[in-house]
Order: sequence, then structure tokens, then C-alpha cells
Amino acid sequence: MNTNLSRLNSCTWFSVQTKTLASQLLLNLQIQQGVQLASLLGVNTILYNDEAVYVWVQRLLDDGLIVDDYALSTLETAFIDLVIAHTDQVA
Repeated sequence: MNTNLSRLNSCTWFSVQTKTLASQLLLNLQIQQGVQLASLLGVNTILYNDEAVYVWVQRLLDDGLIVDDYALSTLETAFIDLVIAHTDQVA
């Protein structure tokens, strides 16, 4: 993971829920470092994959994603759906 992750975790505009969910999402899906995910997630393309996930999760929470027992599963499904849709477009 990017060494900037500690900087992101301390960033005040990421909510506690975002930090928790994004970290778990990165771990569960074994998201590797790189720069490919930013455009897929619709965030600024200068962001590394882990940074892009944090911003994406924060946006979803800001847009009304309910933080409950199913939030992580919802995020995982949404992420995988984006990857599948992108893969289908490329193929």
C-alpha cells in the first residue's frame, strides 16, 4: 500500500466510518497498489488505488449509504460490479 495511507487516515475530512470501511474493503478485496482504480471509481486520477478507495467510500457515505451490518458487503458488491462492468466494456 501507499505510504501516504497514514496521511490519508489522519485527514479530517474522512469520517471514522469511511476509514473503517475503506480499510476493510482494501483488505478483503486484496486491492493492490497502483493507479488504475481512480478512473474506474470516478475520482481524481492522480490518486493511488488506496487513496481512490477512501475517496470513493466517503462519497458513497456522503450520498446516503447507510452504515449498518451490511455496509461493507454493499461496498464490496458495488466495487465488484464496477470492475465487471469495466471488464465487459474492454472485452
